[in-house]
Amino acid sequence: MTDGAAPRTSARASVRTPQVVDPLGALAARPVTLAAGAAALLLASVQTLSRASDVSTPWAAVVALLAVAAGAVVLVVAADPVRAPFGAGAAGCVAAACAVASVLSAVSTSGSNPFVRDDWAGVVSGVLVLGLAPYRPTREIVVVGAAVATVLAVVVVVESPGFVTTVPTATYVVVAVTPLLALTAASAVFSAVYVGHVERWLARAVGFRRVSTDDLRVTLARSVQQDRVTVLNREVVPFFARLIAAGSVAEGDADEARRVAEALRASLVADADATWLSRRLEAPGQRVATEVVDPGRVADRLGSEHRTALWAFFAAVDDPSVVDARSMRLVLTGQEARVDVTIELAVASSATAARRSLSPYLTVLRLVSGDLRIDRSPSLLTLRFSYDQH
Repeated sequence: MTDGAAPRTSARASVRTPQVVDPLGALAARPVTLAAGAAALLLASVQTLSRASDVSTPWAAVVALLAVAAGAVVLVVAADPVRAPFGAGAAGCVAAACAVASVLSAVSTSGSNPFVRDDWAGVVSGVLVLGLAPYRPTREIVVVGAAVATVLAVVVVVESPGFVTTVPTATYVVVAVTPLLALTAASAVFSAVYVGHVERWLARAVGFRRVSTDDLRVTLARSVQQDRVTVLNREVVPFFARLIAAGSVAEGDADEARRVAEALRASLVADADATWLSRRLEAPGQRVATEVVDPGRVADRLGSEHRTALWAFFAAVDDPSVVDARSMRLVLTGQEARVDVTIELAVASSATAARRSLSPYLTVLRLVSGDLRIDRSPSLLTLRFSYDQH
């Protein structure tokens, strides 16, 4: 069984949304999304029932509520972590549902709606637009709110001759669209401020990282030097010490010298050929047996976002409290400007349970890659995604 859509370009390369810049923050916002969908449907239902005497076309009232329900379902389903990122198409569906609900709500009370102030379309639409805040960019939220407000304004203008209060038509329009515009503004401001805050934090973090790069290079150089000294102490020094102590070269010393040289060369070559990925997964203390197949050393071309996402995923796989994994195999294949990655995770229980446990980490991988696909068999979870070479 396969989850996920066909490959597409990375979400990071298209728009900057709160969900894209901070995937875990979007996960934390899911209860708010559920509350927004439920509140919109509850508010529309209660308002419709309380104004039952004004309903002249019952079928339109029912379909209006179904439109609100459809918008709420689209909002909640599209915000599901396993479907990340929340797409522009889903936001468009929410907007369409709000517009249809606004029109049908007016149709349901046509000829018997004396006041505009008790119409629910503006408030309900605003609540659904507010639910888009953690997932879509500011400009798109403004466009969605403006489009629905335009439809609502037209509806109010058409209804205005039936209102009992004698005021300019523009006043009716302002009363109707104000809740929607206010909630749209709140949603758009949240999206803009959140993205700006996270990006400023990331900029400072990158600056600190650059400042510490020189010190890190010195530390790594010392570490490599120490590793090589350890190899010499383990292989070369004992051999030469024995030769010096013997005072002569025996018949088997040439073979021993060749063995020591080959061991030293193999150690140095292995260290030179190792990527950050192989070092991470073959470090001492790893609980899960891992095989890395990376003949082209493309793992070193991974960007910081992908490395961080993979690092978190590997840490979760190696934690028995998260998932009961038996082994993991990674295959990296370079293709022109992109690299294809396949991760096969063998689990002791079931792949479905493993996928559920790893859901937050899979969401982050989906967001940074944009094309994560998940295959499940009874005890094997296979992830496939790609990334741009840097």
